[in-house]
Amino acid sequence: MKKLLAIALVSFGLVAAQTIAEITRQVQANLDRSPWEATITGRVQLPDGSSQDAEFRLQVIPGKEQLARVEFKKPAALEGNFVVISDKEVWNYLFLTNQVIIQPRAKARVEGLGVNLTDLGDFNQLAERVTLRLLGEQNTPAGAAWRIGGSPKDASLGFASMEILVLKSDPRPLAITLRDSSNKVLADLSFSNFRRASLTPQILRKRPADAEVLRRN
Repeated sequence: MKKLLAIALVSFGLVAAQTIAEITRQVQANLDRSPWEATITGRVQLPDGSSQDAEFRLQVIPGKEQLARVEFKKPAALEGNFVVISDKEVWNYLFLTNQVIIQPRAKARVEGLGVNLTDLGDFNQLAERVTLRLLGEQNTPAGAAWRIGGSPKDASLGFASMEILVLKSDPRPLAITLRDSSNKVLADLSFSNFRRASLTPQILRKRPADAEVLRRN
């Protein structure tokens, strides 16, 4: 009996793993169809430990280019800042100092945030850096969604666990919640106004001509 139970549990684990792999494939295939953008709102924790309202625009060019841009409106400390994320590096533009800080993607963080959001537009990259598991399903105003939990493989991401809601009918993220090891919420964000957009690398890489460029390894 114990042997049968063990076999059943292993089989269930394999099915769950295949389900997560299939969901990840569906989400990335959908996001890879064409350039897109979305508005992201909610709450985020800043490096000083305070929690503030957040609002920013996420723009993504998928495929070979694999380029993303995040433009901040809130919190006030980040208003006017933007981040450009490629497969190799991250640009942080700081409005107050008119500087662009360029770092390797593996080491980069979004300046001014207490958590790492550099993988929001790349589900495959997220799946490589976070161990994902299917938690179940949930009804949302947009329709039925998968609930996906995750734990980072690298502590440098700045959180201990995550939960993502993925819309089933049009596989894409609806919301993401990040928590620390004490289960405190570090970021609670919702995606809205998702739409396909005419974006080019030139649009996403646009920066002030007089900005000072600093490279950090």
